[in-house]
Amino acid sequence: MPQVLLLPSYLGGGFGHIGRCLALAAELSRRSPPGEKHGWQIAFALAGPHVEQVRRAGYRVYRLRRPYQPRPEVKEGPAFTIFSDMNYQLVRDGLHRRRIVRACVAEQLRVIRHFRPDVLVADTWPLAGILAYLTGLPLAQIIKSVVHPASPHLIWWQSPPAELVPPDLRPVFNPLLEAWGLPPITRAEDLLTGDLYLIPSLPELDPLPPDLPDTHYVGPLVRPGGDAEAAPDWLEAFDPTRPLAYVTIGGGAGPVGGRRFYEVLIEALGDTDLQVIASTSAKLAPDALPLPPPNIRLEPWVPGPAVIARSDLVVFHGGYGTTMEIVQAGVPGLVIPFHSEQESNARRLEAAGAARVLVPSQVDAVPVWHRWPGGRFCTLVRPESDLTPTRLRAAILDVLADEAYWANAKRLQKATERYQGASQAADLVEELLESKPATPSRGWDRLRWWQKLPLLW
Repeated sequence: MPQVLLLPSYLGGGFGHIGRCLALAAELSRRSPPGEKHGWQIAFALAGPHVEQVRRAGYRVYRLRRPYQPRPEVKEGPAFTIFSDMNYQLVRDGLHRRRIVRACVAEQLRVIRHFRPDVLVADTWPLAGILAYLTGLPLAQIIKSVVHPASPHLIWWQSPPAELVPPDLRPVFNPLLEAWGLPPITRAEDLLTGDLYLIPSLPELDPLPPDLPDTHYVGPLVRPGGDAEAAPDWLEAFDPTRPLAYVTIGGGAGPVGGRRFYEVLIEALGDTDLQVIASTSAKLAPDALPLPPPNIRLEPWVPGPAVIARSDLVVFHGGYGTTMEIVQAGVPGLVIPFHSEQESNARRLEAAGAARVLVPSQVDAVPVWHRWPGGRFCTLVRPESDLTPTRLRAAILDVLADEAYWANAKRLQKATERYQGASQAADLVEELLESKPATPSRGWDRLRWWQKLPLLW
């Protein structure tokens, strides 16, 4: 039976990349090739906070070493961070020295040698193209349009601020790529090579130039909900004749999703007829917040799709998972992003008329210079949130009052019917395996260095 190794980008701590891979894994695992009783054999290679969640889903996990020691968690980061490309991400994730990149590639080559997959599937994992080349395995990349190597454009709605100075990764990667027989890069997105590109969205939300080779839209890659995703009993107590807003910002957003945000939310909506369900995340217990008025319910976690389906508006931070969930449900959004990638998603929803963007800070952005082994680079930050109850209340009520948002959300929901999500993605991966089986090794025997690194699994 075929075997697939999934390589999601895991160093940022978010769940979006891993969630998309889990959606595809669930579809592949239920498929049985002709003459076989069981579906695909699946393994993940990753580290970070979601390892146990992937294991609980029933998949083998090869636990990788982190390429760096994480810095102590900063409880109060900036309200908004501006960056322009994937170069920033790789430095943030610790892939900023040749020896680190070399060690990461070595460890994952040993995973591949142990598991012996027939195909690799990566989700924005920058080392996957190197692994595929060295092993001769076919590779499918799950990526958003803003990092597609043929047309990367994270800040697409305006010119990137001139003050931004991205880190230059060429001195780190190009000597290694030359030694491995690969072409040099000019930017981090050039590393996202593959035999197949799966765009987990719609052209309306992730536009790309026409006729890109081996690039396919598949629609939302969202896992089907199980019993844990069923609507909670308390949801029935909400009045169906009154509007309902679902708020999911999360404690990981610092000042955007911390205690102050929920204080602002309570003050903004506590005296309205609007019903509110707010998910605070496990990092911020509802008991640690002021007692909300009767129209606002605070929960540490709720089954998002079930609550979204019942809602008239979703207030969220612009992450991929919630973006696709509201698109599938045909519900408009109010997006409060806290960095450029989330704002990119939010601006696409706004351009489609299905959401409004509310940047949590209107103060001037200030440059922040960082040092790394390759020199210095610059991000822009808005240090503090100036979101007021008045601004939040006005934005929420404006979206609820404008029927165009609802109509456009339903239009996007209709557009998802052209795609089959995980089912279509699995079909394309199977076609890739049939059309491009693994080729003989491009150098296993001469790459002795990859055998020396001890593994954690």
